[in-house]
Amino acid sequence: MKKIIYVVEDNIDISELIQYLLSDIGFEVVTFGNLTDFRQMMEANPPDLIVMDIMLPDGNGQQMCREIKIDTTTQHIPLLLMSAHVNGGALAKEAFADEFITKPFDIDNFTGRIQAYLS
Repeated sequence: MKKIIYVVEDNIDISELIQYLLSDIGFEVVTFGNLTDFRQMMEANPPDLIVMDIMLPDGNGQQMCREIKIDTTTQHIPLLLMSAHVNGGALAKEAFADEFITKPFDIDNFTGRIQAYLS
């Protein structure tokens, strides 16, 4: 059974690139352009890993990450926050994210980090 990754990214080009990269190495990828749709799916079917942008049109990925990591039913799910923001690494630490990915990102490094969590 394929591992499921949720990608929460409002930039369609980045979202499609991530979906292509991760699908190509054997993961099932579900993308969301906003937190509203993501929350609904999280309640119904939590994933094996989450990749989430910090700046989203209907909320803050950092706050959503913190909620996921504080909740005992979801805190085990690896969550990688992404941002082009200069202080993104500090924001990710405050949110209890497992990792921070700076945009733009190196493709090999990105896929390698994902595989390390799900292998």
